[in-house]
Amino acid sequence: MHYVDVHTHLTHERFKADLDLVIQRAVDAGLGAVVVNGLEPNSNREILQLAQDHPVIKPALGIYPIEAINDILPEDFAHPIAKFSVDDEIEFIREQAEKKNIMAVGECGLDGYWVGSETFARQEQVFEQLIEIAKNNDIPIIVHSRKLEKRTGEILAHHKVEKADFHCFCGRTKLAKQLAETHGWHFSIPANVLKNEAFQKMLKILPTESILTETDAPYLAPIRGERNEPANVVTTVAAFADIRSIEIDEAKNIIWQNYCRLFAIASTEC
Repeated sequence: MHYVDVHTHLTHERFKADLDLVIQRAVDAGLGAVVVNGLEPNSNREILQLAQDHPVIKPALGIYPIEAINDILPEDFAHPIAKFSVDDEIEFIREQAEKKNIMAVGECGLDGYWVGSETFARQEQVFEQLIEIAKNNDIPIIVHSRKLEKRTGEILAHHKVEKADFHCFCGRTKLAKQLAETHGWHFSIPANVLKNEAFQKMLKILPTESILTETDAPYLAPIRGERNEPANVVTTVAAFADIRSIEIDEAKNIIWQNYCRLFAIASTEC
């Protein structure tokens, strides 16, 4: 029985100075798995190497929605986005999935916060190709759905996806409950849960079998402005235990078993 972080970005530059210490703190805190999510070619390849170097790291390769449209973004876009061939990266992710080198496809999905509707068709095209890879290889897809939560759910349902985790779901909690109950999809709750009433409500109303924990590190720390890291999932598990009036060990076990089911971890490891 361990803690688990199913969505983090340890390839971020904010971890370059002390990455080994961050990973060791996660292990010391009792994490049995840290699923590091890729965003584009560089992070995807770094993650594969991290997984070779650290047994606790579990690789998920993806293409972030904004990265997926790098070829049509305006020159004055708010964030620096490198140009790369999305088609080539999709093929790379497909190859790694077929070789069983990855645990999940992600981060990927749709974003309506940073970009407008003129990009949605291209975002959906890339998302659907990554869904195909996840389904064909029977691995989960880790989903970004900011400001397009309903549409993201419609696409997953259309493709009859069974293994999905909505990371940092910011839509209506009523919709999250509906998607979890109807499709059996999972929702990973960040470590800033004590600062976010919606995340607290999700811990209260979602089916217990749909709840996972994440950090989205270095973002969404329990204390605003600090760098987040995987060890902080203990905050969410404690909140889950308190909200459901159960012991910490029971809360930890529920979430660990949810991880094992979604990621098809062998019973000997769970």
